[in-house]
Amino acid sequence: MTYDFVIIGAGAAGIAAARTARAYGKTALVLEARQRVGGRAFTDASLGIPYDAGAAYIHFSDRNPWVREARRLGIETRLWRGWTHHEPWSGGAPISPEDRERRMDGYGRFWEHIETLDDDIPDMSLEAAAAGLDPWSRGTVSNFARLGLGEEPSRLSLYDYLGEWDGPDRIVPDGYGTLVAAAAHDLPIQLGATVKRITARGQGFAVETGQGTVQARAVIVTVSIGVLKAGHIAFEPGLPLPILRALDGMAMGALTKVAMAFDGERFGLQPGDDKILLDAPGGSMTFEVWPYDRNIVLAVTGGDAGRALCAQGEQGAIETAATLFSSIVGQDVRRHLVGGRLAGWWTDPYSEGGYAYVTPGASDARAALMETGIEGLYLAGEATAGGRFGACMTVAGASYAGWDAVKRAVAAMR
Repeated sequence: MTYDFVIIGAGAAGIAAARTARAYGKTALVLEARQRVGGRAFTDASLGIPYDAGAAYIHFSDRNPWVREARRLGIETRLWRGWTHHEPWSGGAPISPEDRERRMDGYGRFWEHIETLDDDIPDMSLEAAAAGLDPWSRGTVSNFARLGLGEEPSRLSLYDYLGEWDGPDRIVPDGYGTLVAAAAHDLPIQLGATVKRITARGQGFAVETGQGTVQARAVIVTVSIGVLKAGHIAFEPGLPLPILRALDGMAMGALTKVAMAFDGERFGLQPGDDKILLDAPGGSMTFEVWPYDRNIVLAVTGGDAGRALCAQGEQGAIETAATLFSSIVGQDVRRHLVGGRLAGWWTDPYSEGGYAYVTPGASDARAALMETGIEGLYLAGEATAGGRFGACMTVAGASYAGWDAVKRAVAAMR
């Protein structure tokens, strides 16, 4: 059988593409290398307590299609209270109220400064944009870059981030990954199907997997740019030079989570008593304490600190997170630790990193990825969502990109 579409990857982009193809009355097959759907939107329940190992926030929820999808599926969402509720710690103690206020104001001062810049300034990194500001402003930008985008501020394009949509965030008690997986119900998805090669043949494509070869009129590739840059999928003919240049202008961040499950001891902390350790090795680390009143703490870091955590392996990363959490709690928490997991996207061969970010000076890279130059071949995912939508680095952006790729492919078929 020759399908109208073969879709590579069953993350949010692949799911959206498959559902859109069905809406157009087209045949489609989704090939997923993992033994699960959802990609980097994954609710891990292996500790007996569900937590989002990847995406956790429905960003710009006032126009995010996953709010509507959650309502359709009967899955609860809640308005999130924002990034300002973590208690900052440094030097083994909470910072002073005065310093906390300075820190709170620092992020605002950074964006006030950005608004004063000329519209025609050359692209620069977030770090360079904050270079002339006070230490608190520079520090909050660094924390935001590592903990929000998973990368060092010196490597992130200011122009690219300024194109992002803004708006209120929502959270999913059952897990964002649970929501995304529910949306894949009844779709034609083949799990454990690692794609090795995509070959253009006349008016279609041959897609080679470890389970055989399938034929398609069009192919939509939704794997991360980390997977593309690592060369895990071969293309014949090879990807054209503009695509390779665009990939050179992008890279993958390393947002990393460690989940720690406890036996019921809560160390005097209440749900929502979240902490941010400003002087954690290599960069800040946040601790989300008892989310949804569950006996779990989520430690989050990113950038080079996230890479270093992944390099320690799962047991080493859990030990590091527990040690740092103990420095806040004031006692050794390991006596009450009943399990832990490392969500290390940086070392995951099916992801090769967290979000796809743009380096300074390459702010047109996302748009360039949308046009492969090979008829019938489309790249779609959170990496391309900034090319037409201000939604890159989000589940919604990946969904928009999958929908858009099918829409353009159908138009071309006609």
